[in-house]
Amino acid sequence: MKKLFAILLAVCMLLSMAAFSSSTTNEQPTQNPVQTEKPTSVQSEENTIFAGGSGRENEPYQIATTEQFLAFAASVNDGSCGGYAGEYIQLTADIDLNGVEWVPIGNMGDMETYSTMFLGVFDGGNHTISNLTYESDEFNCGAGLFGVNCGMIENLTVKNATVTVSEGTSLAIGGVVGYNMGAVDNVTIDGATITGNNCTGGLIGGNKSAVSNCKATEVTVVVIGDNDFSGGLVQDDIAECGGLLIGGGFGGTIDNCNASGTVKATGNEPVGLGGIGGCLEMMDSITNCSATVTIESANGGHAVGGLCGYAGTHSDPDVCLETEGFSTNNYPCIVDNCTVDVKINVTGGTHVGGLIGTGLYYYGEETAFAITNCKVTGEINGAVTPGAIAGREEGSIIEGCSYEVLIDGSAAEREIGATSCMYESADQ
Repeated sequence: MKKLFAILLAVCMLLSMAAFSSSTTNEQPTQNPVQTEKPTSVQSEENTIFAGGSGRENEPYQIATTEQFLAFAASVNDGSCGGYAGEYIQLTADIDLNGVEWVPIGNMGDMETYSTMFLGVFDGGNHTISNLTYESDEFNCGAGLFGVNCGMIENLTVKNATVTVSEGTSLAIGGVVGYNMGAVDNVTIDGATITGNNCTGGLIGGNKSAVSNCKATEVTVVVIGDNDFSGGLVQDDIAECGGLLIGGGFGGTIDNCNASGTVKATGNEPVGLGGIGGCLEMMDSITNCSATVTIESANGGHAVGGLCGYAGTHSDPDVCLETEGFSTNNYPCIVDNCTVDVKINVTGGTHVGGLIGTGLYYYGEETAFAITNCKVTGEINGAVTPGAIAGREEGSIIEGCSYEVLIDGSAAEREIGATSCMYESADQ
């Protein structure tokens, strides 16, 4: 997973300076990096791709038809509108993409000025985009309705989506956003099948920012590919990080989100499977979330949990600052007021918990989490030394939690699994 963020987080740091040069600070924005200043107009009397509007906050560009939506997508992807930095776009009607050969909005084609990433504010106006289909056997770094978001996406429902990326080194595959470096609020994915190798999520594939008030319902996430742990228990960036809401998260926050559906891995020894997220690592907080999830692995697995596969923060808040571009605020990571109803089937799986699988050995220590006021119900089958709350914890806190969990048909007796083997990463 860390491979994805090593590639993209450096880009986000540059974006905060290059794309929004009107700002007086070089600090990386924590949520929506879009500034209100409107750099250029994308409309003219001769060529208007929108139904109306000027792109300002109080007069957003308006999209009323599928044709206008496709024209907007193309204008992001060809870089002609500078990613709509500082500009506002709003849907005024539902959009049907049935029969459309989709190309995700925003990509990494322009790595000098970042004009091909989405940098604006997209307000769905509480409308629905339906029947999205995207299939690719080529390399993707960010695939979904939006490929790469560095702005804000809000007030949108995406219904009946199929996103499939079969190329084995691809990263960040999601139903609504492939890679999110901006903010996502009040967005729903309803009815979707999302398939990929690395960081595959129902709503968001890879995430490093703020996600709030979002839902994933009737979602199936399929993690493909094989891992080889013959040299020891390490993460090797092939088949990893699948979650109903977020595939892989590294930094940021999640609040008031819920998810329902199935996460399944088809290959050998997948890593990081969870109901809300596969990996929610180095995140400040995961709060007020719920998941109803079935997690299945055809052949083993590691770091599996009803809320997330692995989570936690490092005791040094700046451990990621130089290499990844952000600092954390909370140690341990806050996991509060979350509820999970889970069924986990992972024969031979390790680091398996009803809520959280494990922390991650990272820069000399295991990351830690503080779980408070959480509830777990369900069952865990076939795992090695599972725990009703967490598969493993080191330096973590568990307080005020309850569980009614069956482990291989018997009532769980341990909050924490009995493993003495820490979860290691090939990156360290």
